[in-house]
Amino acid sequence: MEQKTDFLPLGSVVRLNGGVKKIIIIARAVATKIEDEAKYFEYGGSLYPEGLLGDTILYFNNEDILQVEFKGYVDEDDEIMVQNLNESIQKLGYQKGTPSEFNHQ
Repeated sequence: MEQKTDFLPLGSVVRLNGGVKKIIIIARAVATKIEDEAKYFEYGGSLYPEGLLGDTILYFNNEDILQVEFKGYVDEDDEIMVQNLNESIQKLGYQKGTPSEFNHQ
């Protein structure tokens, strides 16, 4: 049985395990290369309230989230998008990355 990710909406603000700053979610199902292998992260975010600084995006997954401070806007379009993201993840077959392996490349 395929596992579906319950993505938080864009604009959600979270605190990560071991972090002190808030992070705002600006992307979901982000693919990147780690040691020449394509992997994905459930979220891409930036510091809140600073926003995107240069091209620095923080990659993380649901299990890295300590607390949801604010949940972003959800409507029918977002629900369709989440369904499409889950289908794409299954179809592409990428493995999920972890922040620790991304930081050690």
